[in-house]
Amino acid sequence: MSEPSATPPVGRQLAERRDELNLSQVALAELIGVTSTSVSAAENGRSSIQRGKRSAWERALALKPGTISRAYARGTLLEPLDDTSVSTPSPYADMSNPRERAIWEMSISEADRRMIIDLLRQERHDSGQRPA
Repeated sequence: MSEPSATPPVGRQLAERRDELNLSQVALAELIGVTSTSVSAAENGRSSIQRGKRSAWERALALKPGTISRAYARGTLLEPLDDTSVSTPSPYADMSNPRERAIWEMSISEADRRMIIDLLRQERHDSGQRPA
């Protein structure tokens, strides 16, 4: 009897998913809000992704929520989102809006950019302003 094939290490799976999405390590790092060195370390198994950053990685790589934690804990395969085709994730910001575009291009984590954009949108909604 042959043994079942082993699940690839999480880092290798992350690198394969990044390649499927045609993202460089630098581009992925920018989407997540980490350095390209951090991406390289995670992909090469030199470090595990911090729990607090896993959801940002999952959003950037169009993976199901919790899949990275499950892969680390149980040795399972990463699970892509069902409703996405393999393509580069589009920005959360309305890039035609100068304020949202400026926020999106800031050198802060994607989670922080999303939070600031949400606050901007809520403030516009509350004041009855139209988008700029």
